Amino acid sequence: MDFKEAVSIINEVLPETAGRKYDGIAVKRLEASNTLDEGRTTNQTHIAITGEQMDIFPYLMADGYFNCAYDVRDEQLKKYFITQIPLRLYRSNVEALAGQGHIPEGMRFDGGAMIQARASIVRSRRKSQTDQVQLSLTSIDDPAFVAFRRLLHAGDYMVILKHREKLDYDCYGIRKTTEFKDRLDRLNNKFYKDGTNTKVNVAELVPAGSRDREKIGTNILYYGVPGSGKSYEISKICSDGAVMERVVFHPDYSYSDFVGQIMPRLNEENKLEYAFTPGPFTKIMKRAYHDPETMYYLIIEEINRGNAPAIFGEIFQLLDRKDARKYPGEEGESEYGISNYDIAREVYDGDSGHPVRIPANLTLLATMNTSDQNVFTLDTAFQRRWDMRHVPNRFSDRHAEDMIEGSEINWGSFAMVVNEIITEINTELMGSGDKRLGAYFANVNELGTERFSEKVLKYLWDDAFRMDKQAVFDKQMTSLEKVLESYQDALGDPLRAVLKNDVYQKMSDRMKNGEAVSDKTDSAGEPEQ
Repeated sequence: MDFKEAVSIINEVLPETAGRKYDGIAVKRLEASNTLDEGRTTNQTHIAITGEQMDIFPYLMADGYFNCAYDVRDEQLKKYFITQIPLRLYRSNVEALAGQGHIPEGMRFDGGAMIQARASIVRSRRKSQTDQVQLSLTSIDDPAFVAFRRLLHAGDYMVILKHREKLDYDCYGIRKTTEFKDRLDRLNNKFYKDGTNTKVNVAELVPAGSRDREKIGTNILYYGVPGSGKSYEISKICSDGAVMERVVFHPDYSYSDFVGQIMPRLNEENKLEYAFTPGPFTKIMKRAYHDPETMYYLIIEEINRGNAPAIFGEIFQLLDRKDARKYPGEEGESEYGISNYDIAREVYDGDSGHPVRIPANLTLLATMNTSDQNVFTLDTAFQRRWDMRHVPNRFSDRHAEDMIEGSEINWGSFAMVVNEIITEINTELMGSGDKRLGAYFANVNELGTERFSEKVLKYLWDDAFRMDKQAVFDKQMTSLEKVLESYQDALGDPLRAVLKNDVYQKMSDRMKNGEAVSDKTDSAGEPEQ
């Protein structure tokens, strides 16, 4: 089969590709070991590319390196021979794979038909063995590509199409049950190339190792209104559960929960003894210390829902990191060590006298809802040790256009009008916490009649408009029970049944005028201290 015939099969299977110019085609029918399913047959998470199909990707050949002794050092050095390629993922294909127009977490098309993600390419075997490159390292791939891979299962096809004379690829997934299965099998594990050449600028290939170095040894705290996308921002940095610990702070969470504590246990002789049981902070620090070439992440959700300074205790001192100007080559590690015999004994293989420091390959990521600033405040000394990043509240993707069930109002218009009212009449409320609705406060499944009323309307009644309920609700709404019953039992538009007429009209006008979907009330105000 020649390249022209292969293109015609692809155009038939994927009609949207017909107008594009490609010079490389590769089709891979996935084995169980190539998927991210929990039941895969091996621990590998990459997709092995062998034979002539390797030539669709740029990759590094390092004969001297691959001919050296295959020892631990050799295994560790593999990751330095990684490049990254841009892959285009298309909304229509993602929705077809996910079903019912669903967009998986980790992907944001922001109203467009395509997003571009980066995927890793690594040459993973010595020259004395069968040539192979690996497509995808989940720890450093873009979250969008990882989310795309989770949609594909054993027997499904991954189709990769290289744009003509460009380092740019289209990537599609096709179910194994497709009517085109026989024709796709003809293309499987083969590489079809047109007679062209692509000049590759090395700067376009992002070395994964250097990308990691840029993220080394940092503390980042994302803050914004509930549902603005703080956890999504974290997912763009880390989506691999194998290299992270995730905790959620709450009022009862303590130093013992976070760092560890002395607890009773039975030893090998079945006798009771007391020993240090490490918490998530100590566990992830130990893993990072013993695997210095891998980036590890400690994710703290809702950091101000607990008493953060008390939970950190003396390890608060470790948040000061060495910078490159003062400590070249040592940046990212804790600048000051502390004495903690229990942590040291656990992390440093029994050396209780070893100064405890956060290693350079451990990053701390945290989230904070500005609506909860009145729960526990973060003092200036604590905040200054974090890179504070405001997450703006943007209603910019297709979710804003999702209609509220039974209503003529979409989610974006509803939320932005409510936010404008909160900002206009409750300026004093902003000092104790930002009560606005985040763009993702309610997902598409929560726009149904019952779930919307129980989550969104209840929040507005109990929290956002607790001091002035008639700012948005009709004067006949005298209790939350009345609001819920009126909304759920409404014969017409349920929002008309519970909202003030002028509030509903503002939402309707925004819909009719087709106003841009963006939250004009958003501001990057600093968290309360």
